[in-house]
Amino acid sequence: MRLDELPGEDLKMVFSASDPAETRLAISLEENRTLKGRLDANENATHANTIQYHHRLSSIDQQLKDALALSQKVITNVSKTAKLEERLLLVEEESTWSRSTVASLKLEIKTLKESHKSQVKDLTEHLEREKEGRAADSEPLLDRIHELEEKVKENNKTIKDNSDRLTHLTVMLQPLWRRILLDAARKKIYEALEKSNWKEVRAEYNPDSQLLRQIQAKDMQITQRALELIWDGKTFQVAGNDAAHDAPAKDVRLGVTSVGGTNREAFDDIYIFVYGSAAEIEE
Repeated sequence: MRLDELPGEDLKMVFSASDPAETRLAISLEENRTLKGRLDANENATHANTIQYHHRLSSIDQQLKDALALSQKVITNVSKTAKLEERLLLVEEESTWSRSTVASLKLEIKTLKESHKSQVKDLTEHLEREKEGRAADSEPLLDRIHELEEKVKENNKTIKDNSDRLTHLTVMLQPLWRRILLDAARKKIYEALEKSNWKEVRAEYNPDSQLLRQIQAKDMQITQRALELIWDGKTFQVAGNDAAHDAPAKDVRLGVTSVGGTNREAFDDIYIFVYGSAAEIEE
């Protein structure tokens, strides 16, 4: 479990110390959560605007289909006009129809031509209006989507920066957690041996089989290597304060699981000695 997934009460326990680095870590965690909330809100707004944009496009598509149907009617009228002109030519060439019939046909042709021009004009104006309306509706939506995308990119960068800072601070705290584990093991030993502090244990015993037998006689199990590490673990000592000694087991576990090399097994034994279970990372 990472620090940014800890419940609020656990965070208070981890960062109750006056260490500025720990305070900055707590602030970074809270900022990270706030930014994630904003990012979720921006993504929801983007989704809603996209749906609205698609609805508008569907409406425009229907209007274009209506315009296409109107154009089909115009094409039909043009075809009728062409046929009437052909008939008129036949009448004039063969003189088989009377003048009144020819005049009637000419009037019908004129009417159809005027109707055709009017329909073409209406269709052109309709398409222009739809084109302008579509551009007017699309532009603000596209601008808003672009704006939200830029905010999402900015928030993602901020979250990544905070995550990197959190990782850095976590690495800095791991040695402190290992010291806490060693101090807890020493306290458990000197209390079991009815001593007031660890100095009294060091003054009376050596880290040999005699001390190991004394500890095991108290129904406490620990290996010789782990005892040697508890006895003299200067390599793992880091600066700390009394408040840090109240760190919960799950934080100390991170200090143990990050140890490499031959000392890992010894630290595992010490963790089991102090807390009664293995130092496994929770999923």
